[in-house]
Amino acid sequence: MNDEDERPLPPADLDPDVVESLAVFEDEEPSTLRAVAAYLEERAAWEESRALEEREEPPEGTEETPERIEEPPAGVPERATVSVTEIGGTEYRYYQWREGDEIKSATKKRE
Repeated sequence: MNDEDERPLPPADLDPDVVESLAVFEDEEPSTLRAVAAYLEERAAWEESRALEEREEPPEGTEETPERIEEPPAGVPERATVSVTEIGGTEYRYYQWREGDEIKSATKKRE
């Protein structure tokens, strides 16, 4: 088998138009792919935060239980983008931020 046979495939549930648009990245360098991935993570977090801000108030008589907000690990700025990922039944928080031209990240097991 060669490397071409082992190339990862897009998720099966992606819209076919999105899958087609991913073809432009097939010959890109890993550094470009990582930069695009970092941008998309930031964009997704921004979209989620906008959706939360625009969310309607809960119906009267219902109570929302806010998710417990955890402090970021030492050295992680408050402005960091946070993603929650589950691996093997354990949840992790993945923090990502920029310092100048560098993209930095940290992972913390969710408490």
